[in-house]
Amino acid sequence: MQVSPSEHEEWARAMSREVDEIPSDREALTWALGCLQTSSHERLKSMRPTNFGPVRWGMALWLTLLAVDTLFYAGITLTYKLGVFTEQYPYPRSVPLLEVTPLWDPMLALLSGAMFLWAIVLILRRSRLALQAVVAPFVVSLLLFAIRLVRPESGYLESLSIAYQKSHYVLMWPIAGLTFTILICLALWHDRQTPAPR
Repeated sequence: MQVSPSEHEEWARAMSREVDEIPSDREALTWALGCLQTSSHERLKSMRPTNFGPVRWGMALWLTLLAVDTLFYAGITLTYKLGVFTEQYPYPRSVPLLEVTPLWDPMLALLSGAMFLWAIVLILRRSRLALQAVVAPFVVSLLLFAIRLVRPESGYLESLSIAYQKSHYVLMWPIAGLTFTILICLALWHDRQTPAPR
């Protein structure tokens, strides 16, 4: 009765009353354990991950790191492309990525960074719009990364290849980050599918 979700209270009562009608103690114990297993399963299905503070703040922290990384890239690239602050802090003209990067690339990155920041607010407020606010900039970031990889003049693929040759573990962090972001999306999706407790 204590494990079962509140929306299944009548169902849990009916199950517990059924135990009194079973004459054999062994069968009654088997029935009770089955009821406990079913109630635990229903409780897990009804739980919302973002109801737990550490989970919610962990999501917010990871999205903060993504936002800072994205905004930092956008800021550096935009200041170079627009010629802002380049007289005081001159960029080396030999940076191939900054030279060949189109202006729309850092603009999209800037938008993605802002969306990540908005997603943090929505997650901390437990809003149902948090899923869209995470998925949209995440997909844009993946597309930008893929576009940079297929453009040989950017030097992205070459630098990744050199780093991979030096250490096979170089891809561990990007893969872990990708996995963590997908897990956040799945947790938010599960929240949307789980009805709010009455």
